[in-house]
Amino acid sequence: MTSFTTQPTVEKNPNEKAPLVALVRFRTDAPVAVTLEINDGRKKRSVTYGPDVDPAQGLPIIGMRADTDHKITVTAGDAGPVEIAYRTPPLPASDLEMPSFDCVTSRPEDMAGGFTIVSVRRGAPTRAIWMTPGQFAFMRDWSMLVALDEEGEVVWYYKASSRIAGVHQLANGNLFYHHVDFRSVEIDMCGNTIRTFFADKRPFGPVDEPDAIGIDAQSLHHQPHEMPNGNYLALTANAREIENYYTSETDPDAPRKTQQVVGDKIVEFTPEGEIVWDWNTFDHLDIWRYGYLLLEVYWHTRGFPDHLDWTHGNGVSYDPYDDSVLISLRHQDAIVKIDRRTKEIRWILGDHRGWEGGLKKKLLTRTGDFRWHYHGHNPRVTGENRFVMYDNGVIRNMPPDPIAPPHECFARAVEYEVDPSNMEVKELWSSSDDDDPERVISFAMGDAHRLPNDNMMVIDSVCLPLHEQLNRRVTAEDLTWNQKRRDEWHPADFPLWGRIREMKHDASRDVVFEVHVIHPHELITWECFGGTRAASLYPESVADSSAAQLAGAG
Repeated sequence: MTSFTTQPTVEKNPNEKAPLVALVRFRTDAPVAVTLEINDGRKKRSVTYGPDVDPAQGLPIIGMRADTDHKITVTAGDAGPVEIAYRTPPLPASDLEMPSFDCVTSRPEDMAGGFTIVSVRRGAPTRAIWMTPGQFAFMRDWSMLVALDEEGEVVWYYKASSRIAGVHQLANGNLFYHHVDFRSVEIDMCGNTIRTFFADKRPFGPVDEPDAIGIDAQSLHHQPHEMPNGNYLALTANAREIENYYTSETDPDAPRKTQQVVGDKIVEFTPEGEIVWDWNTFDHLDIWRYGYLLLEVYWHTRGFPDHLDWTHGNGVSYDPYDDSVLISLRHQDAIVKIDRRTKEIRWILGDHRGWEGGLKKKLLTRTGDFRWHYHGHNPRVTGENRFVMYDNGVIRNMPPDPIAPPHECFARAVEYEVDPSNMEVKELWSSSDDDDPERVISFAMGDAHRLPNDNMMVIDSVCLPLHEQLNRRVTAEDLTWNQKRRDEWHPADFPLWGRIREMKHDASRDVVFEVHVIHPHELITWECFGGTRAASLYPESVADSSAAQLAGAG
């Protein structure tokens, strides 16, 4: 017979970075499996920890709503049940520290289930290059990972001291994310750092963590990706000095000069930090082909002043169906598929203009009537020869031809199917079109996933305001995509907001879940860089029945 040698207690997670987590502690006279039943009066769920987990070290309870009374029933082998009470702390009261998550639609019976995890960032409604030091610190020194339940309620969050880009749930249940200061961090759901990687040539110097692992790179950025072999794919920008390079995006006859140009490299590295595979855009693409926003100031505020943004890689994914890698190059308006074994380009998806020589032979031809993606983001494999990406739809042209006005540049998620034998591509599904009254202008970031029930999750990251008065501004001719123009409005000058939706993967595009991330007085820009859907918030070794509804709870 199992017995308690110390009675169960519950306490707030000692790691303040994840304050909605609680720990149950006790001792028994022998190792046994432990089941925790959590009841908040409207939902009941249970988690089971195996006998290899020591309850004296604390059994995490993850996924509780804030400021709510919970009854926790502990059963350890044949000891118990013992009931203990716990009230979760409230969310931060300041709207500077916690955005509003306004749930517009929730139909759990039509949803894929699980928890929506999103990386949230904040800023002042102005361009980064014009921010005061205080505004820049407000933007740079804060970020949050947030988990929402099926009703759009916050059930977990993690506070970080630097802006987070992409987030990825690892096979072990931990989260892996990039900081914009070129660190890549694995955390458990209690907020504890498991390991930190950093670009050892980053302009900010070494990381002040004794166990941090240096990667031979100038940066680590955008969306991390775990491979089936346990290694990680990441993007690392690298700069080269190019003589006689461009000074204008629209005037091919403008004077040239020697320029520092940033291109992207894909690296595969082990959990020990060893790079075992890489692919460099400088070695495989044409440095003289460029797209709009080459002269953008993106790298200027990230430690590389006066560097041009040639490729702007912003998403990389491994394709297990044919051992290849997909990379999104925003400023080339291209998705490139790379043979991992040979490093040869298999195909290029995007606008055909400007590709020359052997690269021209790699272009996919459209079948059907659809437009190319422009300045897109983050491809994710959805099946054999299929992937979904977020298409910001910005500019919709190639230099030196005129850019499309902003009111034509709505964003969308789009899924493609490629026929590699015939080098053709067709559009399978899109989340929006020109006639969609819910379309948004979202000029950067964004994410899209195909969910286990075949629904699509779409994250619109930085949306321009929808109000009629501002829409008149947005469609005006004086709105620019050029951050350096002081005489015109730029999207970053507005209070931007985010939108998270789960949609039917068919022609209806029926929205079954929608949450808006917005400041109630539109004084702050909230960004939803990207996210993921997690079936569980617990480690893979823990049996979790989080979806169990409590019938007749009072």
